[in-house]
Amino acid sequence: MTITKQANLEQAQLVTATFGFTNSKKDTAFWDTTLSPLLNEIEADLTLEQIRELPNIIATKKAYKAVGLDAARHRPSSDSLLRRVVKGQGLYQINALVDVNNYLSLKLQLPIGSYDLAKIDGPISYQVAEEGAEYAGIGKGAINISHFPTLVDQHGAFGSPISDSTRAMIAPETTEAMLVVYAFGQSSAQAAIEQAVKTVLQAAFNPEEITTEIIA
Repeated sequence: MTITKQANLEQAQLVTATFGFTNSKKDTAFWDTTLSPLLNEIEADLTLEQIRELPNIIATKKAYKAVGLDAARHRPSSDSLLRRVVKGQGLYQINALVDVNNYLSLKLQLPIGSYDLAKIDGPISYQVAEEGAEYAGIGKGAINISHFPTLVDQHGAFGSPISDSTRAMIAPETTEAMLVVYAFGQSSAQAAIEQAVKTVLQAAFNPEEITTEIIA
């Protein structure tokens, strides 16, 4: 699914993957072999101070400031995930695709969103939300998304690298999804990110086809 990008998001690249799959409540094998070892590694090796100095976290916050966001107030979702793990709080277990989403976000240290394609009415654009815009955030009620970089379809904004909306959220019954890496400042790493996404999705779900796209 092609996404068009607003001109004032020069440093806000996207890497997307669309695929069909069978979701589940929990993939125990994925947790045992892939996600839990990464959580243990992060908790053992990183501190809150070190998270602030990670290049991909810095690049994301720099892009936020460029579109008028207070990067201290609005943390990238990857930053929030890393902080939760470092504090020993673990991750909420939602369903298999959300677990994969969280793994990739922690591994790449970039915000990532996954969206149910059946709930999206294209075309999609990537743009900066206007002052006063809001939507229902997952687990947060109505949130003000003024100046958020957002994914927008014919019905309005449904996703961002800070907090996604409930409208296109992944559910256990989801069968077609779009995973989006919000790859701020990653011009030279896009191909590597694309390959990492395909490798993890293939291992987790073995979909018949994964269609990827880089929006530079």
